[in-house]
Amino acid sequence: MKLIRLNKSDGTWKSLEDQWAAECDGFGEDYESYAGASVSTLREECDDGEIDADTGVFSLQDETKKHHAACFLNSTLLKGYAGKVLRVRHLVLSPYYDFEELTEGDYAEVQAYFFNALLQCSEETLPSPHVKLHYRSPNDRQFFAALAMQLRFAGQSWKVDSKGMWLHLSKV
Repeated sequence: MKLIRLNKSDGTWKSLEDQWAAECDGFGEDYESYAGASVSTLREECDDGEIDADTGVFSLQDETKKHHAACFLNSTLLKGYAGKVLRVRHLVLSPYYDFEELTEGDYAEVQAYFFNALLQCSEETLPSPHVKLHYRSPNDRQFFAALAMQLRFAGQSWKVDSKGMWLHLSKV
């Protein structure tokens, strides 16, 4: 799985919304009310034509082009950091993960795929020596902090810290 940039003009945003609306419908749920605040923010932030090289809405997509999650990514300079910081906001899993009867392992798997894709994105698409991930819940805080403590990505070490509802990663 990898993170792909979504854009309204190339149909990738519509693809996500069509898939997620169908998933909601399959569970007897209304897509317009599904994760309303986050999805509406992602819709508003999604590029329409010309892209902003350092900011965008991204989807965790598998080889069949199924959208498993979406989030807003922003790579910018922040006070207190040497180099850019890739910030992750409004992480939303597809309705399948909210409404299907799944095991904790199923959730852990998609979150691990997201985490790996995020680190790859920080290397390639939005190069940033630092990553800040905003947790969706206290459970996310436990999971991502534990995952990050085990991290050894592409032979690189990461300094890991969890502050409030943010996971901080810095390449060392």
